[in-house]
Amino acid sequence: MAEGHSYSYVTTATLSGDTWARVQPLLESWKPVLQDLPGYAGSDVMARTTGNGALRMHVRVTWLTREQLEEFADCRWETERMIAATGAEPGDMRSETFEHFI
Repeated sequence: MAEGHSYSYVTTATLSGDTWARVQPLLESWKPVLQDLPGYAGSDVMARTTGNGALRMHVRVTWLTREQLEEFADCRWETERMIAATGAEPGDMRSETFEHFI
């Protein structure tokens, strides 16, 4: 694999509207915490309604090195842990890592 510019940890999940009301403020307050971690390069939270009252969300956290991403994945601030801390239990929550090339 070629040398990448950065590395992202992407979490996707479907939440009920009530659950999103608990998760959204947490994610907003979470960003300043991430900004203090070594190698943090940025983050995005994207969401859309699914038509049945649920909300599909994608959370991307980008790191300068693979090692920093791996440290994040193991720390208490990791995305799935933060969402679980709200009591949310999305059945389809999934996290993956990606390397940026362009």
